[in-house]
Amino acid sequence: MASNPGPLYTFPWHSLGNLKYALFVPLVMHHVVPWWSDDTQGHFDDHMIIIATLRYIQMFLWQFVSRFNPISLRSRIQKKNIEFEQLDREDHWDDYIILQALLTSIAHRYLPGFQEMPAISAAGIVAMLLVHIGPIEFVYYWFHRALHHDFLWQRYHSHHHASFVTEAISGTVHPFMEHIAYTAIFSTSVMIPYLLGVHCLFIFYAYALGFDWLNALGHCNFEFLPSIFNSFPLKYLVYTPSFHSLHHSKVHTNYCLFMPIYDYMFGTYCSESGKTYQRASSTKQEDVPSPDVIFLAHAGPLAQMLHIPFISKSISSHKLTMQWWMYPLLPWMYALVPFIQFFGTHFENASAYVLREVGKGSGMRKVRCEQWAIARFAYQYVTKSTQPRITKLIEEAVLDADAKGCQVMGLGAFNKAWWINKGGDDIIRKYPKLRLRLVHGNTITAACVLHAIPDSTRKVFFTGCTSKVGRALAVRLAIIGKKVIMRTDSPSRFNMIVDDVRRYDVEGTAHKNLIRAKSMEAGTDADVWLVGKYLKDRDHKYLPKDSLALYFCFPPPNFVRNDVTYVNVGALKASKTRIEGLGNCMADLNRGVFHACHVGAIIHNLEGWTHHETGDVEYKQLDKVWAAAQKYGFRLPEEATRKIFSYLAKHPQAGGAKPKMVKVSVERASKDVKTINQEELRGRIDGGEQLLIIDHHVLDVSEFLSAHPGGEAIIKRYLGKDATSAVRGRVYNHSGSAFKMMNKYRLGKYVPSSPGSSFQK
Repeated sequence: MASNPGPLYTFPWHSLGNLKYALFVPLVMHHVVPWWSDDTQGHFDDHMIIIATLRYIQMFLWQFVSRFNPISLRSRIQKKNIEFEQLDREDHWDDYIILQALLTSIAHRYLPGFQEMPAISAAGIVAMLLVHIGPIEFVYYWFHRALHHDFLWQRYHSHHHASFVTEAISGTVHPFMEHIAYTAIFSTSVMIPYLLGVHCLFIFYAYALGFDWLNALGHCNFEFLPSIFNSFPLKYLVYTPSFHSLHHSKVHTNYCLFMPIYDYMFGTYCSESGKTYQRASSTKQEDVPSPDVIFLAHAGPLAQMLHIPFISKSISSHKLTMQWWMYPLLPWMYALVPFIQFFGTHFENASAYVLREVGKGSGMRKVRCEQWAIARFAYQYVTKSTQPRITKLIEEAVLDADAKGCQVMGLGAFNKAWWINKGGDDIIRKYPKLRLRLVHGNTITAACVLHAIPDSTRKVFFTGCTSKVGRALAVRLAIIGKKVIMRTDSPSRFNMIVDDVRRYDVEGTAHKNLIRAKSMEAGTDADVWLVGKYLKDRDHKYLPKDSLALYFCFPPPNFVRNDVTYVNVGALKASKTRIEGLGNCMADLNRGVFHACHVGAIIHNLEGWTHHETGDVEYKQLDKVWAAAQKYGFRLPEEATRKIFSYLAKHPQAGGAKPKMVKVSVERASKDVKTINQEELRGRIDGGEQLLIIDHHVLDVSEFLSAHPGGEAIIKRYLGKDATSAVRGRVYNHSGSAFKMMNKYRLGKYVPSSPGSSFQK
């Protein structure tokens, strides 16, 4: 949003959501209702639909290329990732396509002489090019500079500049009033040939698609143009992605539409343009920072193809749910499976983010995390014929990560299945010289489940109880006095767990708390169900009435019964103050929520543990990893704790709201604010950290210095000082979006050492 939105800020159809696409219906009505329009108008409207479709396809290809790391990562201009706030703001990037298609159709219908035109006209094409190179580029340059005047900036154009790191679609994200003005300016490329009597159909295709191509070029955020575009004479005629990226980072420079010549002529050319181009275009693959932590996932259902960030960030920025429009795409997805299985290995850097650890003295440590994905689906992991190949793919991904300098690799879902690699043990034995640490993350998963169980629980019914997670949980629950009804068909595996309890239990009676169940009916009187194995729909009938089902299985169960409270306890939410650059959801989880095994790999790195976490889970380590997760700001998600407390409030017989660890999670999640006093702040500044105070909070602005629209100098002027008045009007009255962005850099709340003491303002 702009800091002070003006009239006609939003599009008229903004409230319609996806129903806005119904606005294309008038352009195809002539196929249904013959009297809707004559043949000439109907033929032209068909072309408008084709042009709109081609514009969507072109922008999808631009987005794919700019997000697909094997193509664009090395030459990225701005290295930061795009976060949820920007993705939401740019989700309606295509409004201009609808607007221009409708306005062009109306012009064709009502302007005299506009209806008759040849398919192509050389004179018309020349006129179009001359009009763009001359009047349009010139008028746009000065209009753009006017938009940066404080009055229009606050009401409109700051909306576009809220995207400091751009991508291809960012160039089309403007308020409605701006798009009206742009359409008026750019339409002269068609109207002048029309007035000269040389207009043709080809102009509509060429200008719309050519304009979009150049617009996406400037905003794609990776440099791929050859050096000739950074040399005379082309550097005056065509801009580069680096050139326009500086406009978004420096703001008051490089104003041109596509031709930099006007910036050279009127003194607004940024002197850093050439250096920025050289830096982005000359980066070598080995100069790309290596990830500290990699989590290796794989696709679950086929629809998860659409949830990959480089396919659609609009979809991947929300948790994966099947939408009605996805079902017609399933046959196409099935058709792609053989292709993926034959050619695909693993996708690197499918998503990336940075976790910040609050440090001492020298400041904070930042851990670069990435998620990779094996190019296989869940059903292929349980198909014997494909398992050997999958095992090999996992090993190749591990070796690749090791070669890149990764410190910890986590194994997700079936990538650590016992029948694949025995929880990672097979990989360690086969490659004993691995430098990275391999982590299955099952220890923290077990700890999550354990701390979600209400203290008052006396009896649990447990499916998936003999898995690595289940075994550790069963042992721990039995030793602390809970009855554990274990649904398993394997007497030998049950007896192994009984032997574990005998070995660890001092009093020697805890093993009696383990009861083997041969059917699901044994769980009809349990206080809580622990679902560690996929629960078939027909088995939900055995859940007690108004019961609590805590699940941590893959895939998750269907919520068959309305009276049962189903809670996902195999996930943790990261503290917003410690994570940056996250712009996609992890499969079916909400924003900022990670599978517990994913978190296991992160805390393994943060704690500096040097052992591999593979094979069986050691139940004595549950408290240790849980404490580490809490230390770094990971909590049970609010949705999970809310459901559990709601269940306990409605069922006093369950023991009341007394799940201590869950309660602590809720309290700490809402109070996860570090305090920094004056002495600590001075010490950290003396140690070289770049800190300042805004609204009683300490901010680390080290990574924002180079991206600040007003330049580094003005920020450096306030290092170690209270800059609140500066950002609230004394220097510049910053927008609401700017203040939201500032929150990402907060380290904690500033507390003066004594009443009235403060840093210099």
